[in-house]
Amino acid sequence: MAFKPAMHENILFPVPYAENEQHPLIITNRRVVQRSDAGEVEVATDDVHFVGRNTVRPRLPLGVMLLVFALPLVIFGIYQFYTVWGMPMASPISLVSSSAEDDAPADAPPAPPADGDDAVAETGPKDVLLARLAGAVCLLAALGCVIGARKLIKQQRFYVTARGKRFLKMEVKDEIQQTQVMVTLSAVKGKAKAS
Repeated sequence: MAFKPAMHENILFPVPYAENEQHPLIITNRRVVQRSDAGEVEVATDDVHFVGRNTVRPRLPLGVMLLVFALPLVIFGIYQFYTVWGMPMASPISLVSSSAEDDAPADAPPAPPADGDDAVAETGPKDVLLARLAGAVCLLAALGCVIGARKLIKQQRFYVTARGKRFLKMEVKDEIQQTQVMVTLSAVKGKAKAS
């Protein structure tokens, strides 16, 4: 349904006003009309006593959760690299190639069994390669979590609140439009009280 201004009623926001478009917020010199899926709310500008702004980050908790999830991934990834630092690594092709040679030559005798706590486990080149791959995957996953968290934390919603006999919370698209609505409402509110 198109908005029909009354006689001697000037549309102040949005400018320019297109009659064939649906506008969720219309401010005139006599009233404020807010339209949503729930219905239409109309407040006379004479009733508006206070105008303020509000900025909300609705996805902040999810972004913080991603950062918390990224921290153990970074720690585990660094640990994987640290445990095999300086050890010889097998070729990455050895993981997918069926003709790759084993870690131990066929002529070598088998390693003696480990005895208790004094034995140090030998890490083969394939194990070093797998540890480095696991560390790299964890660090890349942590980087993805940090980038996703940054995007979620940066998302903002902008509102203008007007108080009077009724409370209006008007969502606007950005900070510039928020300033426009605030200035327009403040100017109309001031004129209504002056007259």
